Amino acid sequence: MTSRKPDFKRVYMLANEILVVTRTIDTFPYSVKQLAMEQADVQVCSFKKAQEKYKIPIKDFGSESAHLEEYMGAHIIFFNEQEEKYRVRFSIGHELGHMLLEHDMNLKKENPLYGVQEVEANCFSAQLLMPEQLLRECNNRGYKTDVDYIIKSFGVSEDAAQRRKNTLAKNNYEWRNRSEKMFDDIIIERNLAFLDKIAPRRRVERFNSFFYDEEMDMQKERYSWLDTRRRW
Repeated sequence: MTSRKPDFKRVYMLANEILVVTRTIDTFPYSVKQLAMEQADVQVCSFKKAQEKYKIPIKDFGSESAHLEEYMGAHIIFFNEQEEKYRVRFSIGHELGHMLLEHDMNLKKENPLYGVQEVEANCFSAQLLMPEQLLRECNNRGYKTDVDYIIKSFGVSEDAAQRRKNTLAKNNYEWRNRSEKMFDDIIIERNLAFLDKIAPRRRVERFNSFFYDEEMDMQKERYSWLDTRRRW
């Protein structure tokens, strides 16, 4: 059996690109179901509907919150509508990650690569649901982004919030290379209304925001090509 280490850079940059070009995200939490259908050729279907429409026994999905299947030539993310919404949202993002990262979904759990793919899909979903750039900006504005703050602001589970907090604590932002920081400013700019809601600027920050907004105008011009990605 061959394996590799998780490609965190690839996962991070793919999630960032989606955060830049998506028209689905205008606040947090948002509809991950809509995001999945926007970003990939995939349908999203509840377990109940799977049984009624596709005649797929629910027991086939085991205890999973969501499951990616290729059915009659189409990719479908099935989800357990009886699970907590925050768990379903993370799981749909996880399965979307598997699809966009082109993971091998036929691997057995005993294969070392299986665990690597699970880690990558989890990181992908975490970045989409709790973007690192927004959490760091909240910190920069003087807010303590502890577990309760992340749960309240992004609508995720306690476990997901704790893991996110731990991950960001271990990652030094200065270690990221230029390409990894490429979309940071535009992601923050796109979500300013949300940031101002969960982390309102103090008076000094508002004064400095004049220069920040001027820089954002230039960043919009630099990244305008991303909106034409689908036309290439």
